[in-house]
Amino acid sequence: MKGTILDFSIQANSGIISGENSQRYPFIGSEWKEQITPQRGLKVDFDVSLEGQALAIYIELAQNSSNTSRATASKQMSKSEDDYQFVDWFIKCLKNYANFSGRASRSEFWFFILCKYTLIMIALIIDMFLETEGVLFAIIALGLLLPEWAVGCRRLHDIGKTGWSQLLVVIPFAVILLIIWWTTESDPQENQYGAPAK
Repeated sequence: MKGTILDFSIQANSGIISGENSQRYPFIGSEWKEQITPQRGLKVDFDVSLEGQALAIYIELAQNSSNTSRATASKQMSKSEDDYQFVDWFIKCLKNYANFSGRASRSEFWFFILCKYTLIMIALIIDMFLETEGVLFAIIALGLLLPEWAVGCRRLHDIGKTGWSQLLVVIPFAVILLIIWWTTESDPQENQYGAPAK
């Protein structure tokens, strides 16, 4: 059946589709089969269960292949990495906080580091004024530790090094080698860790 998404709540992980027969069909997020988030107004194709729930929901393919709903939805939903600001890179790293596979560009890595240390400096200033003995600093530093390891690992993958190379940080002066690797230009060829980062 074909229909249009009327609403979708990320918090509740559920939404409603208005079918072409003018009936409404609730659905849960696990039935959404596309890469982008469901959004109000998207034309979809779906099945209906005996209980009246929408199942196996896909974006409807338009008749004209050059102007599909999928392409329009992707343009609306995704921001090109060319247009990313430093906060966008930071958010991307937070969303991939435990992703140690794949590759990360220099921009992704260094903008994350810039945001991290900016937040740490702000936390230190707030701790100083509130006299909280570094509580906010500790929360932010620990909270951003795993995403930093993940993006550092992906950055090393981008130049063909193993993520385990980050353990060099425990050797005195070896961090200089890590900094050199993190600033090295991306390998333009596909390597064992995947396609080049954009």
